[in-house]
Amino acid sequence: EGVDIAHLGGNETVASLVQFIDGLPFKPGYRRFRIREVTGVDDYASIHEVVSRRFKRLDDEGTVQPDILLVDGGKGQLGKALQAFDALKITPPLVLSLAKKEELIYVMGRDEPLRLSRHAFALRLLQYVRDEAHRSAQHYHHLLRRKRTLGE
Repeated sequence: EGVDIAHLGGNETVASLVQFIDGLPFKPGYRRFRIREVTGVDDYASIHEVVSRRFKRLDDEGTVQPDILLVDGGKGQLGKALQAFDALKITPPLVLSLAKKEELIYVMGRDEPLRLSRHAFALRLLQYVRDEAHRSAQHYHHLLRRKRTLGE
């Protein structure tokens, strides 16, 4: 699964969660979240909220966790995702974050990020998941902004 946050100056903050199975998007597994507990621009707190909500529900339902949770961002976003698991007292799956620009992969339990070749299949797959989560979050955010603007 991949997670991303979208907002415009802290307004209409939303998150998307995308699922991939065997390297391909599994759209029935996509989820959208309105961020409820965070005001203003705070991507870290928003990541914490969405990871908490998603994995509390999986735990309550007894549903199997994903093999990997990919968070869009760097070391800070990874830390907030892991704090959410600690607060829930749930053992996390493998949690990674992928930082844009340098394309560094931060891995739970590892101090230094991984730097893969830009041609590596693993990096390309993580980029695909991250970019799809970003696209989905942006789409949902624009949808809510349009509804608010048009008064629907």
